[in-house]
Amino acid sequence: MKYFLALITCAVGLTASAQENADPFGSINYDSTNFADSGLSLVSEVKTSEDPASPEFKPYVRFKAPMDTITQKVTYIGVVPFKPMANDMYDGGTMDSLYWRAKKFLLNSYVKNFRAKTTKDFVFPKDILVEDFKPDGDVGRIIITPTIPLILQRGRSNASQDGTVTFKLEIRVKDDKYKYKVTNFVHHTKEAITEKPVDNYAEYYVNSKHNARSNDQILLAIDREVKTLVKSLGAVMKDPIILDEDNF
Repeated sequence: MKYFLALITCAVGLTASAQENADPFGSINYDSTNFADSGLSLVSEVKTSEDPASPEFKPYVRFKAPMDTITQKVTYIGVVPFKPMANDMYDGGTMDSLYWRAKKFLLNSYVKNFRAKTTKDFVFPKDILVEDFKPDGDVGRIIITPTIPLILQRGRSNASQDGTVTFKLEIRVKDDKYKYKVTNFVHHTKEAITEKPVDNYAEYYVNSKHNARSNDQILLAIDREVKTLVKSLGAVMKDPIILDEDNF
């Protein structure tokens, strides 16, 4: 009996000693999937001064897509003033000129195999057209909902398509300026096994607490597409370069 009590006392003592020397951070499961999803560097939380040579990890900083404070939707918007040529050789800042430039650009960009011989052929397909309002002395506007491939860019040379994205593109023109607005982004993909269509609004990727890095890849792909669009639109909305015959 005394021997049995001695064994119990020894076991209790060993347990107490083990608890004193236990990991002060507790038992943490550093699952690689959870690490990627959260976007947080869990390893940095357990780094101690006893291991100064261990790498220091910084928390993942998410991409911040531009949000409309009223609609709470991812929205790109801007007003661009028209800049005429310095020598006034060409004036393309009128509403009509800006309207037709924008319309031709959109048709060439988002209508497959677009060809037009006259202005009567400048017609948007019904499946993407929301509104086409020619200037009447006040303002002109074009609103369409095109669908384009969504290209993810992982590294400089690693690009791949991840479904398509539909968005609402609105261009308004006045004399000497135009306004663009791009919003209502919907990402279209399919389930891996069932091939069932999956549609996610961009706001889902903004607000989701999981798969932070993967969600940001979608938002960054949308961001690149919009910035390319805005840059290309700005190029066609400028006056063409016309050199004087004696300036060569």
